[in-house]
Amino acid sequence: MFKKKDRFNYRNLAVVDKDKKYLDFGCKTERVNGAIGVDIDPGVNPDVLHDLSEYPYPFEAGSVDGIFARHIIEHLGDPGGFVGECHRILKQGGFLYIETPHFSNYVAYAEPQHKLFYSYFMVRHLFNMTQYRVDLHEITFHRRFRRMGIKYLANIFPLEYERFWTYIFSAENVRVILEKK
Repeated sequence: MFKKKDRFNYRNLAVVDKDKKYLDFGCKTERVNGAIGVDIDPGVNPDVLHDLSEYPYPFEAGSVDGIFARHIIEHLGDPGGFVGECHRILKQGGFLYIETPHFSNYVAYAEPQHKLFYSYFMVRHLFNMTQYRVDLHEITFHRRFRRMGIKYLANIFPLEYERFWTYIFSAENVRVILEKK
């Protein structure tokens, strides 16, 4: 059974198994240790220069063990196409790690390149239509709110949090780890 701690350290974002192939989409200069960096910006010297809104991606079907997509999906106009293309290149049992700003985070609106704003339920809806098994789906918060127990309550009661409390206690990100079925 898939356990996130067996695949990678998602707090420090470093791969565990060096014999497997991992991709870091939108890698910029802070790459996931041990992953192949993929970015549209030649100035960050990615391992693979590619625009993620262009399909197909330059990887063989079923050739990748894991994909990290940190703060990239909000820049894409077709999140369904992105998720589908990740599914195509992942091996059976491979993981897709996505982290994106929560819509209540000021960062979500700070960049004019952001095309979509994500909530817990928008992410859930997006992945309910795919062939992935959801292993982790959470709303993250600034440490001040974590100390107050907001993260705990928001993830137990996400509907109530997003309906009534999100603009009082704004979230940081929505994080999801998916496994290809």
